[in-house]
Amino acid sequence: MFLLVLSLILPALSVSLGIFGISGPSVMVNKSLEMVVLDCNYHLREGDKQSLVVKWFFNEQPIPVYQWIPPDHPPQDLGILKHRLDLGYVAHRNPYMKHRALAIRNPTCDLSGEYTCRISSFEGEASKTKSLMIYSPPSEMSLTWNKPSMDTVRVSCTAGGMYPEPDIVIYKSSYSTRRKVIRNLSIQSFSIGGSHNISAQITMFEYELREQTLFECVVTLPETNYEAKEQMIYYPSSGAVEPCLADPLLAAALVLQCLHQGHRWWISLILSVVMLILNT
Repeated sequence: MFLLVLSLILPALSVSLGIFGISGPSVMVNKSLEMVVLDCNYHLREGDKQSLVVKWFFNEQPIPVYQWIPPDHPPQDLGILKHRLDLGYVAHRNPYMKHRALAIRNPTCDLSGEYTCRISSFEGEASKTKSLMIYSPPSEMSLTWNKPSMDTVRVSCTAGGMYPEPDIVIYKSSYSTRRKVIRNLSIQSFSIGGSHNISAQITMFEYELREQTLFECVVTLPETNYEAKEQMIYYPSSGAVEPCLADPLLAAALVLQCLHQGHRWWISLILSVVMLILNT
Protein backbone atom coordinates (compact mmCIF):
# COMPACT_ATOMS: atom_id res chain seq x y z
CA MET A 1 0.00 0.00 0.00
CA PHE A 2 2.83 2.42 0.91
CA LEU A 3 4.57 1.86 -2.43
CA LEU A 4 1.29 2.43 -4.22
CA VAL A 5 0.72 5.77 -2.47
CA LEU A 6 4.34 6.80 -3.08
CA SER A 7 4.05 5.93 -6.74
CA LEU A 8 1.05 8.26 -6.96
CA ILE A 9 2.66 11.15 -5.06
CA LEU A 10 6.00 11.29 -6.86
CA PRO A 11 4.59 11.71 -10.36
CA ALA A 12 2.21 14.36 -9.04
CA LEU A 13 5.13 16.36 -7.67
CA SER A 14 6.94 16.16 -10.96
CA VAL A 15 3.98 17.21 -13.08
CA SER A 16 4.95 20.87 -13.06
CA LEU A 17 7.30 23.42 -11.61
CA GLY A 18 6.31 24.33 -8.04
CA ILE A 19 7.41 25.76 -4.70
CA PHE A 20 6.93 23.86 -1.44
CA GLY A 21 7.51 26.98 0.68
CA ILE A 22 9.92 29.66 1.87
CA SER A 23 11.78 28.97 5.10
CA GLY A 24 13.29 31.63 7.32
CA PRO A 25 12.31 33.99 10.13
CA SER A 26 9.20 36.16 9.97
CA VAL A 27 10.17 38.57 12.76
CA MET A 28 13.59 39.61 14.05
CA VAL A 29 15.28 42.44 15.93
CA ASN A 30 17.21 45.04 13.98
CA LYS A 31 20.96 44.25 13.71
CA SER A 32 20.56 41.13 15.87
CA LEU A 33 21.92 38.68 13.24
CA GLU A 34 24.91 38.78 10.94
CA MET A 35 22.87 36.96 8.29
CA VAL A 36 19.29 35.89 7.67
CA VAL A 37 18.43 33.29 5.03
CA LEU A 38 15.15 33.07 3.11
CA ASP A 39 15.24 29.72 1.34
CA CYS A 40 12.93 29.03 -1.61
CA ASN A 41 12.35 25.27 -1.58
CA TYR A 42 11.10 24.29 -5.04
CA HIS A 43 10.72 21.19 -7.15
CA LEU A 44 11.20 20.86 -10.91
CA ARG A 45 11.13 18.35 -13.72
CA GLU A 46 14.00 17.34 -15.94
CA GLY A 47 12.53 19.43 -18.75
CA ASP A 48 12.64 22.58 -16.59
CA LYS A 49 16.38 22.54 -16.03
CA GLN A 50 17.57 23.94 -19.35
CA SER A 51 15.43 27.09 -19.07
CA LEU A 52 15.15 27.56 -15.30
CA VAL A 53 15.35 31.12 -13.90
CA VAL A 54 15.14 31.96 -10.18
CA LYS A 55 14.15 35.49 -9.18
CA TRP A 56 13.32 37.25 -5.93
CA PHE A 57 11.14 40.36 -5.70
CA PHE A 58 10.68 42.86 -2.87
CA ASN A 59 7.30 44.43 -1.99
CA GLU A 60 5.71 43.59 -5.35
CA GLN A 61 8.14 45.79 -7.25
CA PRO A 62 8.38 44.82 -10.94
CA ILE A 63 12.19 44.68 -11.01
CA PRO A 64 13.80 41.74 -9.15
CA VAL A 65 16.27 42.20 -6.31
CA TYR A 66 17.95 38.86 -7.08
CA GLN A 67 18.36 36.67 -10.15
CA TRP A 68 20.06 33.36 -10.80
CA ILE A 69 20.13 31.25 -13.98
CA PRO A 70 21.40 27.78 -13.05
CA PRO A 71 23.59 25.98 -13.22
CA ASP A 72 26.53 28.03 -14.54
CA HIS A 73 25.57 31.70 -14.35
CA PRO A 74 26.55 33.50 -11.12
CA PRO A 75 23.72 34.97 -9.05
CA GLN A 76 23.09 38.72 -9.20
CA ASP A 77 22.06 41.12 -6.42
CA LEU A 78 19.98 44.06 -7.57
CA GLY A 79 18.04 47.06 -6.29
CA ILE A 80 17.71 47.42 -2.52
CA LEU A 81 19.74 44.22 -1.99
CA LYS A 82 22.71 45.36 -4.06
CA HIS A 83 25.93 44.60 -2.07
CA ARG A 84 23.80 43.25 0.80
CA LEU A 85 23.75 39.56 -0.12
CA ASP A 86 26.19 36.70 0.29
CA LEU A 87 26.20 35.57 -3.32
CA GLY A 88 28.37 32.57 -2.49
CA TYR A 89 25.83 31.07 -0.08
CA VAL A 90 24.92 27.47 -0.99
CA ALA A 91 21.39 26.35 -0.07
CA HIS A 92 21.45 22.89 -1.71
CA ARG A 93 23.92 20.48 -3.30
CA ASN A 94 21.73 20.09 -6.37
CA PRO A 95 23.32 22.39 -9.01
CA TYR A 96 19.87 23.58 -10.04
CA MET A 97 18.98 24.55 -6.46
CA LYS A 98 22.41 25.67 -5.24
CA HIS A 99 21.74 29.43 -5.10
CA ARG A 100 17.97 29.44 -4.63
CA ALA A 101 18.10 31.31 -1.29
CA LEU A 102 18.50 34.94 -0.30
CA ALA A 103 21.35 35.25 2.21
CA ILE A 104 20.96 38.79 3.55
CA ARG A 105 23.95 40.17 5.43
CA ASN A 106 23.41 42.36 8.51
CA PRO A 107 19.66 42.89 7.89
CA THR A 108 18.21 46.21 9.05
CA CYS A 109 14.73 47.72 9.38
CA ASP A 110 14.66 49.11 5.83
CA LEU A 111 14.58 45.52 4.53
CA SER A 112 11.26 44.77 6.23
CA GLY A 113 8.60 43.77 3.73
CA GLU A 114 7.24 41.09 1.42
CA TYR A 115 9.72 38.79 -0.35
CA THR A 116 8.48 36.82 -3.35
CA CYS A 117 10.37 33.89 -4.85
CA ARG A 118 9.46 33.29 -8.49
CA ILE A 119 10.77 30.40 -10.55
CA SER A 120 10.08 29.94 -14.24
CA SER A 121 10.96 27.81 -17.21
CA PHE A 122 9.59 27.19 -20.67
CA GLU A 123 7.35 24.59 -19.04
CA GLY A 124 5.74 26.75 -16.36
CA GLU A 125 6.01 29.27 -13.51
CA ALA A 126 5.44 29.35 -9.75
CA SER A 127 5.79 31.86 -6.93
CA LYS A 128 5.41 32.20 -3.16
CA THR A 129 5.66 35.19 -0.81
CA LYS A 130 6.92 35.55 2.74
CA SER A 131 6.81 38.53 5.12
CA LEU A 132 9.87 39.63 7.06
CA MET A 133 9.55 42.22 9.84
CA ILE A 134 12.80 43.64 11.19
CA TYR A 135 11.84 45.77 14.18
CA SER A 136 13.73 48.19 16.35
CA PRO A 137 12.69 48.56 20.03
CA PRO A 138 12.69 52.03 21.62
CA SER A 139 16.12 53.48 22.32
CA GLU A 140 14.60 55.64 25.06
CA MET A 141 11.34 55.73 27.00
CA SER A 142 10.07 57.76 29.95
CA LEU A 143 6.92 58.25 32.02
CA THR A 144 6.69 61.47 34.05
CA TRP A 145 4.24 63.89 35.64
CA ASN A 146 4.09 67.59 36.34
CA LYS A 147 1.60 70.16 37.62
CA PRO A 148 0.51 72.72 35.03
CA SER A 149 -1.57 74.41 37.75
CA MET A 150 -2.31 74.05 41.45
CA ASP A 151 -5.25 71.71 40.91
CA THR A 152 -4.18 69.70 37.83
CA VAL A 153 -1.69 66.91 37.10
CA ARG A 154 -0.29 66.12 33.66
CA VAL A 155 1.02 62.59 32.97
CA SER A 156 3.29 62.23 29.93
CA CYS A 157 4.87 59.20 28.24
CA THR A 158 7.45 59.43 25.46
CA ALA A 159 9.37 56.81 23.47
CA GLY A 160 11.76 57.16 20.56
CA GLY A 161 13.91 55.35 18.03
CA MET A 162 11.44 52.62 16.96
CA TYR A 163 10.39 50.72 13.86
CA PRO A 164 7.68 50.11 12.71
CA GLU A 165 5.42 52.99 13.76
CA PRO A 166 4.35 52.16 17.34
CA ASP A 167 1.09 52.22 19.27
CA ILE A 168 0.88 53.70 22.77
CA VAL A 169 -1.56 53.41 25.68
CA ILE A 170 -1.54 54.56 29.32
CA TYR A 171 -3.26 52.63 32.12
CA LYS A 172 -4.32 53.84 35.57
CA SER A 173 -5.03 51.83 38.72
CA SER A 174 -5.18 52.29 42.50
CA TYR A 175 -6.06 50.36 45.64
CA SER A 176 -9.77 50.90 45.04
CA THR A 177 -9.93 50.84 41.22
CA ARG A 178 -8.87 48.17 38.81
CA ARG A 179 -6.46 48.74 35.92
CA LYS A 180 -8.16 50.61 33.10
CA VAL A 181 -7.19 52.41 29.92
CA ILE A 182 -7.05 56.18 30.08
CA ARG A 183 -9.22 57.58 27.31
CA ASN A 184 -8.78 60.81 25.32
CA LEU A 185 -5.01 60.80 25.33
CA SER A 186 -3.30 63.55 23.38
CA ILE A 187 -0.95 61.58 21.08
CA GLN A 188 1.74 62.96 18.80
CA SER A 189 4.12 61.03 16.56
CA PHE A 190 6.83 61.87 14.05
CA SER A 191 9.63 60.06 12.23
CA ILE A 192 13.22 60.96 11.37
CA GLY A 193 15.11 58.86 8.85
CA GLY A 194 12.74 55.92 9.20
CA SER A 195 12.93 55.97 13.01
CA HIS A 196 9.62 56.63 14.78
CA ASN A 197 8.97 58.64 17.94
CA ILE A 198 5.71 58.93 19.89
CA SER A 199 4.34 60.75 22.93
CA ALA A 200 1.06 60.66 24.85
CA GLN A 201 -0.23 62.84 27.64
CA ILE A 202 -3.33 63.42 29.74
CA THR A 203 -4.21 66.21 32.15
CA MET A 204 -6.38 65.41 35.18
CA PHE A 205 -7.71 67.27 38.19
CA GLU A 206 -5.88 66.46 41.38
CA TYR A 207 -9.13 65.49 43.11
CA GLU A 208 -9.33 62.58 40.63
CA LEU A 209 -6.17 61.20 42.24
CA ARG A 210 -7.20 61.00 45.89
CA GLU A 211 -4.98 58.01 46.63
CA GLN A 212 -1.72 56.57 45.43
CA THR A 213 -2.19 55.88 41.74
CA LEU A 214 -0.16 53.57 39.52
CA PHE A 215 0.33 54.77 35.95
CA GLU A 216 1.62 52.33 33.33
CA CYS A 217 2.65 53.29 29.80
CA VAL A 218 2.78 50.48 27.22
CA VAL A 219 4.31 50.83 23.74
CA THR A 220 3.75 48.06 21.19
CA LEU A 221 5.08 47.46 17.69
CA PRO A 222 2.60 46.16 15.07
CA GLU A 223 3.28 42.77 13.43
CA THR A 224 5.44 41.77 16.41
CA ASN A 225 4.89 40.52 19.96
CA TYR A 226 7.13 43.24 21.35
CA GLU A 227 6.00 45.64 24.04
CA ALA A 228 7.85 48.07 26.30
CA LYS A 229 6.53 49.24 29.68
CA GLU A 230 7.21 52.08 32.09
CA GLN A 231 5.50 52.44 35.47
CA MET A 232 5.17 55.32 37.90
CA ILE A 233 3.34 55.84 41.21
CA TYR A 234 1.74 59.22 41.80
CA TYR A 235 1.38 60.27 45.45
CA PRO A 236 -1.39 62.83 46.07
CA SER A 237 -0.32 66.14 47.60
CA SER A 238 -0.58 66.13 51.39
CA GLY A 239 -3.35 68.34 52.72
CA ALA A 240 -4.82 68.95 49.29
CA VAL A 241 -8.36 70.32 49.45
CA GLU A 242 -11.01 69.25 46.99
CA PRO A 243 -11.60 72.38 44.87
CA CYS A 244 -15.28 71.58 44.54
CA LEU A 245 -15.98 71.54 48.33
CA ALA A 246 -16.01 75.33 48.58
CA ASP A 247 -19.14 75.37 46.42
CA PRO A 248 -22.17 73.57 47.96
CA LEU A 249 -23.68 72.92 44.52
CA LEU A 250 -20.52 71.21 43.32
CA ALA A 251 -20.31 69.32 46.58
CA ALA A 252 -23.88 68.08 46.06
CA ALA A 253 -22.94 66.90 42.57
CA LEU A 254 -19.99 65.02 44.02
CA VAL A 255 -22.31 63.39 46.58
CA LEU A 256 -24.57 62.16 43.78
CA GLN A 257 -21.53 60.83 41.90
CA CYS A 258 -20.37 58.96 45.00
CA LEU A 259 -23.85 57.46 45.44
CA HIS A 260 -23.81 56.30 41.83
CA GLN A 261 -20.36 54.72 42.23
CA GLY A 262 -21.17 53.19 45.60
CA HIS A 263 -18.56 55.16 47.61
CA ARG A 264 -20.92 55.84 50.52
CA TRP A 265 -18.14 56.43 53.03
CA TRP A 266 -17.05 59.50 51.06
CA ILE A 267 -20.47 61.14 51.49
CA SER A 268 -20.16 61.68 55.23
CA LEU A 269 -16.68 63.12 54.76
CA ILE A 270 -17.85 65.53 52.02
CA LEU A 271 -20.83 66.71 54.06
CA SER A 272 -18.67 67.26 57.13
CA VAL A 273 -16.21 69.39 55.22
CA VAL A 274 -19.00 71.41 53.59
CA MET A 275 -20.57 72.13 57.00
CA LEU A 276 -17.18 73.18 58.32
CA ILE A 277 -16.71 75.58 55.40
CA LEU A 278 -20.19 77.05 55.76
CA ASN A 279 -19.73 77.65 59.50
CA THR A 280 -16.45 79.50 59.11
